[in-house]
Amino acid sequence: MESFYQNYSHNIRPEVKIADVRKEIPIPEKVDLIVTSPPYGDSRTTVAYGQFSRLSLQWLDMDGKEEIKNIDKISLGGIPVEELNFETNSETLNNILKKLKEKDENRAKDVCSFYLDLEKCLLNLSNVMNKGGYMCFVVGNRTVKEIRMPTDDILVELAERMRLDYIKTIIRNIPSKRMPLKTSPTNIKGKVGETISKESIVILRKN
Repeated sequence: MESFYQNYSHNIRPEVKIADVRKEIPIPEKVDLIVTSPPYGDSRTTVAYGQFSRLSLQWLDMDGKEEIKNIDKISLGGIPVEELNFETNSETLNNILKKLKEKDENRAKDVCSFYLDLEKCLLNLSNVMNKGGYMCFVVGNRTVKEIRMPTDDILVELAERMRLDYIKTIIRNIPSKRMPLKTSPTNIKGKVGETISKESIVILRKN
């Protein structure tokens, strides 16, 4: 960032666009770098993205736009799949979905929907990348029904099918957050689970 600031014109202005990356990416030319932090996968129980993005959306004069009034419902995984898919492009995800179905089929459908949406985004992002370009994904490995979701590993497996090379994963500690360090997702007295305290920065390169 320091090098960019020193070497590029300070007259460059950012342009904010509203788009569903699962469907399209409205940019005129290919890019060399994408940095993104997709949702963790569950606005109801993990991170209330609609709530936490309200202030920044107001700052960008976008809070009243029709496309984002129900941002949690239209975000990744907002609509559960009707049928579970146990043959995704991630073997890790396939195994997790089978375990989840035994505990709660509806929650398994929520999880399946999120990762299928994430894969659509990954494909569209790959299509606008120049060869040799880098993608940086900041993701969190949440827990569903006491089963850990290794989103960083699943992302790498999905990327392999799209000619995206895995470079490395950087673990980032979350120094402070609004959510408590532990919650009681099962509502059983005395039984608690840890919330996300670390994020993974997954770096990919288009070969």
